[in-house]
Amino acid sequence: MRFSKYFAKTKRQMPGDEETAGGKLLVKAGFVSKLASGLYNFLPLGNRVLLKIEKIIRGELDKAGVIEILTPVLHPAKLWKDSGRFEAVGDELWKIKNPKGEEFVLAMTAEEVFSEIAKNNLQSYKDLPVILNQFQTKIRNEIRPRAGLLRTREFVMQDAYSFDVDSAGLDKSHDLMVKVYEKIFARLGIKFLKVEADVGAMGGLASLEFMVKNEVGEDEIVVCPKCGYAANIDKAECLISGEMVRNTKYLDREKVKTPRMISVVEVTEYLKTKEENVLKTLVFKILCTKKLVIAVIRGDLSINPKKLAGAIGAEVEMASEKDLEEADLMPGFVSPVELEEEIQVVADSSVKLMSNFVAGANERDYHFVNVNLSDFKPDIWTDLVQVKKGDKCKNCGSKLEIEKAIELGHTFKLGDKYSKSLGVKVANSEGKDVPVQMGCYGIGLGRAMAVIAEEFGDEKGINWPKSVAPFEIYLINISDLDKISPVVDKIYNDLEKAGFEVLYDDRDFSAGIKFADADLIGAPVRIVVSQKTLVKNAVEIKLRSQQKTELVPIENLIEELKK
Repeated sequence: MRFSKYFAKTKRQMPGDEETAGGKLLVKAGFVSKLASGLYNFLPLGNRVLLKIEKIIRGELDKAGVIEILTPVLHPAKLWKDSGRFEAVGDELWKIKNPKGEEFVLAMTAEEVFSEIAKNNLQSYKDLPVILNQFQTKIRNEIRPRAGLLRTREFVMQDAYSFDVDSAGLDKSHDLMVKVYEKIFARLGIKFLKVEADVGAMGGLASLEFMVKNEVGEDEIVVCPKCGYAANIDKAECLISGEMVRNTKYLDREKVKTPRMISVVEVTEYLKTKEENVLKTLVFKILCTKKLVIAVIRGDLSINPKKLAGAIGAEVEMASEKDLEEADLMPGFVSPVELEEEIQVVADSSVKLMSNFVAGANERDYHFVNVNLSDFKPDIWTDLVQVKKGDKCKNCGSKLEIEKAIELGHTFKLGDKYSKSLGVKVANSEGKDVPVQMGCYGIGLGRAMAVIAEEFGDEKGINWPKSVAPFEIYLINISDLDKISPVVDKIYNDLEKAGFEVLYDDRDFSAGIKFADADLIGAPVRIVVSQKTLVKNAVEIKLRSQQKTELVPIENLIEELKK
C-alpha cells in the first residue's frame, strides 16, 4: 500500500483527551479516532489490526471445533425478563421501546439469545456437547467511559457459549476453551495471568479471568508471590485469624449507652474492647428492587460490595440515611439483632469466629454487648472480606500482594442459571429431560488491541507484534532523485509479490517525518532506500524492536526477510 494513496493521517502532537499512554499512541498514529465519549472509529490502520486479532481468535476456535453463528444486537426484552436480568443488571443495560411500545434491549451480552437458539435446536444428549460462537457488537450504557478502548459504550466482542448434558461435560468444555484462550493470547504476544473471578451479573458457578498486569488497569488482582494463588480482588479470599467458637461461656446480652459512638473505632475505644469483638454492620440498597439488605462482618475487616452483590445475585449500592429512616433503622446503630423489619441479612464467615461481641441496638446512642450467634439468624453465610495488601494467603499463609491489571478475557461456568429460567432442556441417556449445563467465554477485540498498545508502546510509538501489526514492512524512499524512485517501486512490487504486507512511504515529506511515522505506526521491519545505500546496491534494514541497522543486498532482500 502506497502511503500517498492510503487513508491514513498521523498527528504531530499527542491528543490531550486520552487517559492512557497506549490510547494516546493509537490516536496519534491514526489507528482510531474518538467519535464521542466511549465511542471510537477504527480507521484503516486500526481496522487492519482488529481484523488480524479476529483472524487469530477465529482460527484457534475453528481448530477446537467451535461453530460460528451471528445473532442480532437487538434483543426482545422478554428473554431478559424471563432470565431475571432485565432488572437485575441495572443501568448498564440499554433498554428501548419502538413506536408500538414493544420493549427491547441492546445486547451487552447474549446468554439469553443463545439459550433460545439451543432450546429450539437441541433435543437430546446426542446433540451435545456443542460450542457456538460469534463476533458481534455489544452495547453497554457506561456512565463514565474511560481509558480509551479499555472501557467503551460499544465494542466488538467474541462471545462463545457451550452446552453440555451434565457438569462433567461443562468442566470439559470450559477446560477446552481455557486452553484455546491461552493459545490466542500467546499468539497475540501478550503475557497473561489466569485469576479466579467474581461471576457478577453473568451469574453461574465460577469464572476465570485472563489478566495483564498494567498500571492503567481498572481491575485489582490479589497474588501470592510464593504459591501462585491469584484472584480478582472481588473474588479473592485470605486467611482470617481466630478460632471457631467452641465451648464458649456465653454471657447475657445487655444494652449499654454509647453516646454518639458510631464507628467501630469509636465504639472500641469507648467500651475498651478490640475491633474484632465488634460486629460491623452496613446497609445496602438493591438497585433493581430498591429493597435493603444488611451485611455484617467482624469489626477489624471490611466488606467488598461486589461480593455482597454476587451473594444475593443483584447489584447494590450503599443505602442513604433516608433509606434507613424509612425502614426504621437507626443510622450508626444498625444491627441484625431484634430487627423489626423483614430485611435480608448477609453475614461474612468471620462472624462465626465471634462470641460475646458488641453490636448496634437499632436505637440512638445504644449498643448491645455480649451478642452471640443465637441472637440473630443470617439468611446467607458467605465471604464478604475486602482483601488488603499484606493479608495472609489462604493456601500458604504468605503475605498477599495487590496489583493493577487489565482484563483480556473472561470465562464462566454458568451451570443451569439460564437453562432453567429459559427452559433449555435435553433428554439425557436415561431419557429424562434435564436442563443443559452452559458456559460462556468472551474476548473484547478492541480491548485486546488497546492492551497490546499499552504493553508494546514506547516514547516513539507502538512496537506491534508481527502477528497483529497493520503492515509487516515500512518501506521508505529518502532520496529526491528521480532515478531512485523506479528502483524503490520495483523493490515494493517484489516485496508484495513475495507475500509481504508493505506500507510504502512515497510521500513528499522529509526523512525525519518518515522515520518518525515509521516508529509511530510500528511495523516490525523498516526498510530504507537512499542514494547512499544504492551505491552499494543494498537497502538499510532496521527492526522496530532494535536500535541497530543492517545493510542487505537487494538481491538477497526477500530471502533475508523470510529468514
